[in-house]
Amino acid sequence: MGRPDGANGPAFLHAHEKEPKLPSPGPPSNPKQKVRPPVPAKDEKPTMGLTSNKNFITANAVDVILAKPGKVPQPDFQWTQKPDYGKVPMYLKRNKDRVAKEKEHFTQYLRMREAPEANAHVSQLSPEDRQQLVRHLKSKWGSVNTAYQGLSLSVDSAVKKARKEAMERELAEIERDIRTLERGEVVLVVDD
Repeated sequence: MGRPDGANGPAFLHAHEKEPKLPSPGPPSNPKQKVRPPVPAKDEKPTMGLTSNKNFITANAVDVILAKPGKVPQPDFQWTQKPDYGKVPMYLKRNKDRVAKEKEHFTQYLRMREAPEANAHVSQLSPEDRQQLVRHLKSKWGSVNTAYQGLSLSVDSAVKKARKEAMERELAEIERDIRTLERGEVVLVVDD
């Protein structure tokens, strides 16, 4: 089985034969520099009696004078020193007033509903009358709007300006009345 003898030949690969060969080790090319000075020898003696003529107090004073001033820390903001501290904010007052008005209107509405005989001058508008009134207001709005659209675009005199403003006010009032009548099912009318 396999190849016949002598077919492989004597030149076959050995293990790790194709790996690169490393150079032989030698002395390092860049030796380490000595960082610290050498330790004094045991027979060396320090020089005694060396003194300096430097005045350290004056030198320190000069250094302090020439130094850059440091940052002075700002005190924290005292929220209790604000002028409106401890007072109720305006938006809360407005909301409270609005809620009180709504509550008052609601209680007034309930009182009117509960005692219709006491309020004989107030009557409820029937749905047919309300629809007829809305139709009449819409037709009136259409006629006023047609007249308003017929006005000239340039308002060059005080009379034209006053007429245009009066028509705009009338249109706005009619629109407000239509919205009021269409908003709810129950419409109360005050009899004069």
